[in-house]
Amino acid sequence: MARLSISPVMVILLLGSAAVAILPGLAVPAPAPAPAQQHLLECADKLGDCGKLVYLAVFVNGTTVTKDCCTRLLSVGKQCHHDLIVYATQRPTFKGNVSEILDKSEQVWNGCVNSTPASLFH
Repeated sequence: MARLSISPVMVILLLGSAAVAILPGLAVPAPAPAPAQQHLLECADKLGDCGKLVYLAVFVNGTTVTKDCCTRLLSVGKQCHHDLIVYATQRPTFKGNVSEILDKSEQVWNGCVNSTPASLFH
């Protein structure tokens, strides 16, 4: 009678391929972000690379927002801008003065409004 000879490598490959076939069906999908989180993600996506510059302009003295990023910020809207800034101030790592940051945020917004023709962002 012939003897079945299976090497340890073959056993590992068989078990691994069975796991790959079975486990995706058992995976639990990640929950959808809460509406508020989704709103913030959409705001950040719309700002794109300009988000970092706007953040620095609000939270770091001496940084200015370029005309292109002002146009982008204004097209995203004041509510998105405000919500992102408020979210940043609510993070546990934030150590600044919220009132000063909100004032600076308003200054950045107004600076962009004053330096950008309305036709570019409406």
